[in-house]
Amino acid sequence: MRWILFCLLIVVANTSAISHAAERVVVAAYDFPPYFSAYEDQHLVGDLLEALNQRQSDYHFILEDVPSKARFRALSEPGCCQMILFESPKWGWPQQLPSVTAGRVLVLGSERLVTVKKGKRGQEYFSRPGLRFGGLTGYHYPFLENHTDQGVLEDRYNVYLSLSHEVNIKMLLNGRLDVVMLHDEYLQQQRDEPWFDKLLLKQEPYDNYDLRTLVNPAKGFTLEDWQTVLQPLIDDGTFAEILGNYGLPWPPQQPDIPNLIDTET
Repeated sequence: MRWILFCLLIVVANTSAISHAAERVVVAAYDFPPYFSAYEDQHLVGDLLEALNQRQSDYHFILEDVPSKARFRALSEPGCCQMILFESPKWGWPQQLPSVTAGRVLVLGSERLVTVKKGKRGQEYFSRPGLRFGGLTGYHYPFLENHTDQGVLEDRYNVYLSLSHEVNIKMLLNGRLDVVMLHDEYLQQQRDEPWFDKLLLKQEPYDNYDLRTLVNPAKGFTLEDWQTVLQPLIDDGTFAEILGNYGLPWPPQQPDIPNLIDTET
């Protein structure tokens, strides 16, 4: 009798464990520092997912590194992921995957042109014709009509595309590019690098955006589910602390970048 009772207890325990097993949620991420970079050991998305997995057991969040141009397919029904963090809904989603839903604003950001300080070079340099630009594969640049096709960008706008800001900055510093496109959140993070003082930033950004959580609800995980697990981290200050580690404020506001812009050259 004791043996039978023992076996029944094991069955009940296993059944309970199965019924409470965490649901797997795969989160797409592409190179967009400081939010995510495969070239860095630590990034914001990784820190946030780690905190979420430690704080609750209903879901287990897994990060999936995808190419920037593949993020739309990643969230489609045959794709590998249910959601993406710190993404702007206007970056191709209405055209590529209109079924995704966007959550609350998490970060406010901007992008601007950057060149190298040289002689009396000033803000007028950014308007010179014939400049060689450097951008990132899969990124949407509004002043380039949001084209992402490498051939179109090369032939029509004289834009070189790479896979990382680090590559473009090296090419800028060694004279192979005239201007690169960088976002303020990245500039804020890199301000202590030895090469930063060599840069001349355009005063006015060419784009302002808001970053949110995008979810494909057809894949079984909804914005309501997301808000349920995120809200406790907001309420106790954990989310603000994680953002603060990367120089980002909570509640959202535009990065404090004007003090980094040298207008005296």
